[in-house]
Amino acid sequence: MEYTDINQTIQADGLRIVLVRGMPSPWGQAAKAMMEYKELSYTAGPQQGGGTNEELVAWSGVNSAPVVAWNDEAPLNRWLDILLLLERLNREKPLVPQDPSTRVQFFGIAHEICGELGFGWNRRLGMIHAGMKPGEAPKGLGEKYGYNETDGALASTRTIAFMGYLAKILKAQAECDSDFIIGQTVTAVDFYWAAFSNLVAIQPPQECPLNPAARKMFENVSAEVADAVDPILIAHRDRTMRNYFKIPMEL
Repeated sequence: MEYTDINQTIQADGLRIVLVRGMPSPWGQAAKAMMEYKELSYTAGPQQGGGTNEELVAWSGVNSAPVVAWNDEAPLNRWLDILLLLERLNREKPLVPQDPSTRVQFFGIAHEICGELGFGWNRRLGMIHAGMKPGEAPKGLGEKYGYNETDGALASTRTIAFMGYLAKILKAQAECDSDFIIGQTVTAVDFYWAAFSNLVAIQPPQECPLNPAARKMFENVSAEVADAVDPILIAHRDRTMRNYFKIPMEL
C-alpha cells in the first residue's frame, strides 16, 4: 500500500482515508474497496496499531482506523457515517438499497456485521476474552473497546449465531440465482462480509500478505467458531474479493 504521511493526509483536499497499516482491519478494508468500486480517488494515510498516533487523535478525536474525510468536512470514523458519505459522493454506483423494506434488512445486517456487539465487535471481544483471567480489569485493547466479562463470555455464541443466520440467507439467495446477500446486485453488506470474514477464516498469504506474527493472531480461532464457518460464507467471500477487491490486499 502506498501511504502518504499522516500530516499530508490530514491537510490534503478531496477524499482521504486512514487505514491500520499492515493489518487487514475489516472496517478499513471494506471502506477502501467501496471507494474503489465507486471510482472515487483518495489519499491514504497510516494509523500505527498500538501507537499513540497523536496527529490522528488531534484531528479526528480517535486513535482508531478507518478515519475518512472529504474536503473541509469533519473526519468520520463510524462505519455508517462513512458509508453514507461514499453514497453521496457517487450516487451512480449505489451500495445501499432504495426500497424501504430492503433497506431495513440491509441496515440490520450491516449493523450485525459492523456495529456495536455485531460480528466484528464480538470477534474482537472473543479474542480479548481468551486472554483474560477471571476478575481481571481490562487493559489495553480491552479497556479501549469496553470489554466486560459478560459480553466477552457471550462473544463466541453470538458469532456462531450470526454466521448461521447469514449462511441461511446466502443459501436462500442461491436458490434465487443470486450471488449476493441482498437482492440481485452487490451492496455494501457484501463488501462488509468479505472483509470481516477474515476474522474467522483468514485469506491465504498470496491473497492477504500479512507478516507471520499478525497471521498467527488471525489464525487463533477457537475450534467451536472455526467449525461453525459454513463453506457458503467463504465461497461468498472469495467471489466478492475476486470481483470487487484488489487482490493481493493492500495493507
